[in-house]
Amino acid sequence: MSSLRIVSYAINGRGMGHLVRQLAILRWVRRITTLLSVRTEIWVLTSSEADTLARREGFPAFKLPSKAMLRDAGIEPHRYLALARGWVLNAVAGLSPDLLLVDTFPGGSFGELVSVLELAKHRVLVARRVRQQFADEDPYQALLPLYERQIVPDEGGGGPILLREREELLPRDDARRQLGVTTDARTVYLTLGGGGDDAAASVLPRLTERLRTAGMHVVVGAGPLYQGPELRGDGVVWMDRYCPMELFPAFDAAVSAGGYNSFHELMFAGVPTVFMPQPRIADDQRERVHAAQKAGAGRVAERMDDIVTLLAAPGSADAARRLVPHNGAKLAALQALTDMLPAADLALADQLLGPELIGLFAGSSLKDREQGFELLRLLLGRTPSERAKHAALWLQWQEQGSPASDTAPERSEFARLLDLFRNKRVPMETAVALVNSLRRKFPAAGSGALSEALEVLLPCWGRFEDWGGVITLMRAVPTQRSLSIVEFAKRIAEWLAEEEDLFDALRDFTRVEGSGVHTVDEVLRLLLQLRRERPAGAEAHEAS
Repeated sequence: MSSLRIVSYAINGRGMGHLVRQLAILRWVRRITTLLSVRTEIWVLTSSEADTLARREGFPAFKLPSKAMLRDAGIEPHRYLALARGWVLNAVAGLSPDLLLVDTFPGGSFGELVSVLELAKHRVLVARRVRQQFADEDPYQALLPLYERQIVPDEGGGGPILLREREELLPRDDARRQLGVTTDARTVYLTLGGGGDDAAASVLPRLTERLRTAGMHVVVGAGPLYQGPELRGDGVVWMDRYCPMELFPAFDAAVSAGGYNSFHELMFAGVPTVFMPQPRIADDQRERVHAAQKAGAGRVAERMDDIVTLLAAPGSADAARRLVPHNGAKLAALQALTDMLPAADLALADQLLGPELIGLFAGSSLKDREQGFELLRLLLGRTPSERAKHAALWLQWQEQGSPASDTAPERSEFARLLDLFRNKRVPMETAVALVNSLRRKFPAAGSGALSEALEVLLPCWGRFEDWGGVITLMRAVPTQRSLSIVEFAKRIAEWLAEEEDLFDALRDFTRVEGSGVHTVDEVLRLLLQLRRERPAGAEAHEAS
């Protein structure tokens, strides 16, 4: 399959868990399909009031008001249900997805998905664990057979579905710098999840003041749904947006509700936490947080007055990481794509997209990360057999090598080239354009030769600090069938070594291109000849 259209449906009222899980899976779907040269169109349909999270991760989202929002606005439930069911039906019918990815509730929160499931070619349910009495209800059980595949977080060795990998977490000092934490004081993260609970408006300011008075530096993750008063000032960083998981290494401890996402993110990042379990219809927070206390990874506060005391010994960071050792987002994405892409291709992507690769892009912007995976695809090869060969070398590197070793040359080539692009301050989008151009101009070049050529060209081009000009130059190069890409790189470097300005070089190149010669070999020979024959002082004469 050369293209896929995916629709993700994530309900949420005053929380963010459904949406965050879906986005975590979609990030991996995008990486996998990029690597496999499958064009993917991804849409998010959500009733979460935190829909801007989808934009933050680079996915377009259609927003339906949540039931909680409609209650707040005083709109009659029957009016909302009729409009919402029609909206969902029309949206899914218009998008006509190859895959409909649904979180937790197979029929939606009010039966809105029952009439749309047949509109998708494939249907996958992320069957997060719910209270047993809820799971046993007839409406829940009756809809499960309509999904050809169910992804169960925490089963099959995958772990919970989280938005970031460990390799994407920032070093402690970098995370604290981004949060504006400039003190050495003990730093505590305070959150009640998305911030939409009615109690959040009173609890967060009160707890913030207590922790600050106790001498702690407090980072408040109020959440995008929070609407209460904000407490700012010395010793407090108040975040009125989502606190990204990559910043969690900044914290010495946390105070948090026991929601699925908050719990697993904090434990995965190794943040010992004092938990305040909240009552939920389908989610048993109390059972979850007591498991952390039993494992020595956290404490459970039965009263708000106990929190400061419990923070004196909240648990062990190592115990927290042992409690949640894995992120299941990649496995979930591979399972979601199982019925649409060949098993061998998915196995290849699984091998290539390992922790070492993810670590190469730690701290990069969203755009640079995604462009980086596109760059990897171009460097690895265009055919399944070529990619499979490189995958075997990468696997060998993971088993025998280390990030500092030179075993598995193909893996180290990519890391080395990435460093070259970064050292020359080449925007990742420009890097992709340059490699794409080289691929088109030299269709017979293998990945090894492409890498060798880039190692010659990047220092040569970088001297001019004019990447727009470099792209223009490459567009003017004719497609080559005889001259090798490595020889081309050497000839280009020889020609440009004597040039001081890329604009002048481009002007000469354009003149020669119109002289009747047809190959790069001929063009470069003529350019070098013209330079040798150029009379001394010719530039001064032209200027006069």
